[in-house]
Amino acid sequence: MPVTLLNDNQQRRLATHLRLLASDLETLAQSAELKAAGPASARVREALAATREAADRLREALALPADRAPSLKRRIAAVAEVWAVRMEDLRARRLKSYGAVHPELAPRLDPGLDEVRRALKALAHAAQALPGTDQ
Repeated sequence: MPVTLLNDNQQRRLATHLRLLASDLETLAQSAELKAAGPASARVREALAATREAADRLREALALPADRAPSLKRRIAAVAEVWAVRMEDLRARRLKSYGAVHPELAPRLDPGLDEVRRALKALAHAAQALPGTDQ
């Protein structure tokens, strides 16, 4: 008897994020710029396909439900969450790996990032009123 490693909520979460990744990869693959001939475009197309295949293998390894589009409610919540994490990575103190950070940047940048994060949280909260499955 196989052991279930994920509960229903965990399965939904992983499946939603992998589906959003697949959607983003498909959008990138359809880019007119990547239709051009040449080795650079070919490498990117191959890397996009390899990424999609890796995500598909992960989905299969975890026996996640069939690849179906998540509800709008779940897509909005997932996008808001992903971008909230990305906003945190843009804080002034975290930009040091990209070069010297001006001492006056944090008071101007970080409050704006906090505002965007609050807006993303409000977006995710507002989406909860939409029909569809939770999480």
